[in-house]
Amino acid sequence: MSLFSKLKDYNIELEEILDNKYFSSNIKNLLLSMIYKLETSYVDYYAVKRCVRSKEDFLNEIVETIRLYCDNVKTVEPDSNQAKLLINHNVKAVTNEKERSILAYPTELSFLYAISEISPKYFYMEEEFLLKKAFQNTLVNGYNMNNTEILSDFNGWAWDKTFDNGFNYIDNLVYQNLLVILGEKFLYEWRVYGSTRRDFLKEAKEYIKKFTGNDKYLKSLYKVLYFNCSENERKIIHEGIKLQNKKLKNMDDKIKFIEDAKNKKIKLTKKIEKIDIILSSKKNTEKEFIKVNSKLADEKKIKTLKKYVQVLEKEREKYRREILELSDILKPSNYLSKKQKLQEMCSIYNFTGNLEQSILEFQKEFLHFLDKKLSKITTRDEIIDMVYQIRYYRTLKISKDLKIIDIEEIDNLIDKLLKKAITALCKLGAIKIISMDINLNFEIIKYALDTKIIDLEQIKLSFDIDGESLIIKVYDKEVFEKQGRKKVQITSKTLEVKTKRKIKLFN
Repeated sequence: MSLFSKLKDYNIELEEILDNKYFSSNIKNLLLSMIYKLETSYVDYYAVKRCVRSKEDFLNEIVETIRLYCDNVKTVEPDSNQAKLLINHNVKAVTNEKERSILAYPTELSFLYAISEISPKYFYMEEEFLLKKAFQNTLVNGYNMNNTEILSDFNGWAWDKTFDNGFNYIDNLVYQNLLVILGEKFLYEWRVYGSTRRDFLKEAKEYIKKFTGNDKYLKSLYKVLYFNCSENERKIIHEGIKLQNKKLKNMDDKIKFIEDAKNKKIKLTKKIEKIDIILSSKKNTEKEFIKVNSKLADEKKIKTLKKYVQVLEKEREKYRREILELSDILKPSNYLSKKQKLQEMCSIYNFTGNLEQSILEFQKEFLHFLDKKLSKITTRDEIIDMVYQIRYYRTLKISKDLKIIDIEEIDNLIDKLLKKAITALCKLGAIKIISMDINLNFEIIKYALDTKIIDLEQIKLSFDIDGESLIIKVYDKEVFEKQGRKKVQITSKTLEVKTKRKIKLFN
C-alpha cells in the first residue's frame, strides 16, 4: 500500500468519526491537519529515535482516543480569560476526562498534547510502593511529552529538539531512559493494562536487576523520583518510610508479631461484621446514616444514603484486604519472604543528597546499562540503532540551561560508549575506517555523527590537508552540512582514504 493511500485511509477514518462529533469546522480541520503532519513526520521520527511504536499503532491510538474520549473540544482566543487559564497552568491544553472535554490553543501540537493527556493511563503499581504517586506522575508526563515530540521536533524534512516553557525535563529524562531499557511495547502495555493481575513494576525491577546484576539503577531512579517531588509529597513519603521501618522492627520479635497479627485479624473481622449488620437492611442503614451525620460538621456531612453505602462498602473491602494480607503473612513460608521484602524496601528508600547529584548517579547507571546492552549485541543493525540512541540521548536536557552533554563526567562516559560502538561497526565493516590511528578515527567519525542529519547512513565525508591541520567536511548526501579543522601530525599513513573526494561513512 502506498504512503498516499495509507494517509487517505486515516483521513477517511477520522472524517467518519468527526461527522458524528459536534465540533466546529476549524477544529475538524485542525484534527485532520494534525493526522497529516503526524503521517508526514513519522519516517524521520522513527529514523532518528528508533525506540518508537509503529506508525500504524501510533495513529490508530490517536484516532481511537478522539472517537472514544473527545466529545467537547474548544479552542481559546489569544487574549481571552480561557487563554489566561492555560498560561497560568503553563500548559498547551486543559482536559477533563469525565466530561471528555478539551480546551486548547488552536494548533496541531496543542491538540496532540490534549489527546495524549485525555487518553486513559493506568501504570498500575502496588499501594505499598511509597513512590507510587511520584512514579505514576512521571510516567504520565513522560508519555505526553514523548507523544508530542513528533510534532514539536520533526517537520517532515528536519529534526530539531525543542523545549518549551511547560517542558518537564526530569520526567522526560526518566521516561526516555525507561523507553530504551524496557522498550516501547512494555511501556505501552503498562500504560493501557487496567487490571491489577499483572505487576509491571515487579517485572521491570526483576528485569533491570537481572540485566545489570545489581539494584543500583533502581536506587538511583527512586532518588530522582523522590527529589523531583514537592516538599509536601516528600513528607508523606517519609511517613511511609517510618511506617515500613516500624513494621520491620515489629517483625524482629516473631512471637509478638504473630500474636499482634492474630489480634488485629479479630478486630478487623468484628469491624466487617458491624458493617454487614448496618447493610443488612435499609432501616439499619438509614439509622446509622443519621447517627454518623449528626456527629459530623456541616462541611463534612455525607450527602446521600447512597454515598454512605459506598463509603461502608469501601471500608469493608479495605478491612477484607488487610485480613487476607495478615493471613498470608502468618503462613510460616510467607513470614520470612515478607520480612525480606520489607528489608529490601527500607534499604532502597535511602534518600541522601540532592536532585543534581541524583541525576548524575542516575545517568551513570543508565549508561552502564547501555554499555552492558552493547556488549550483548552483535549485528550491524542493532549496533547502528545504539548509535542513533546515543546521539538522541545526548540532546536531552536535565534543566532549562543544561543538556546531558554539558555534564563533563557524563559526556566522557558517552564518548567511551560511542567509541565502543564505532569500533564494533568498523570491525564489522559497516563503517569505513578513516585512519588506522584508533583515537583519530574515533574523533573524525564522532564529529561526523554529531549532526542533525536524519539518516546517518547518508553521511559523506571529504578531507583536505592544510599544513598541520586536517579539514573535515560533512555532507548529507550531496548537501554540505558542516566543516571542522583538527590539528594532527600529517603523515602518509594519517588517512586510509583519499583527500578531496567525497566518501560514504557507512558501507
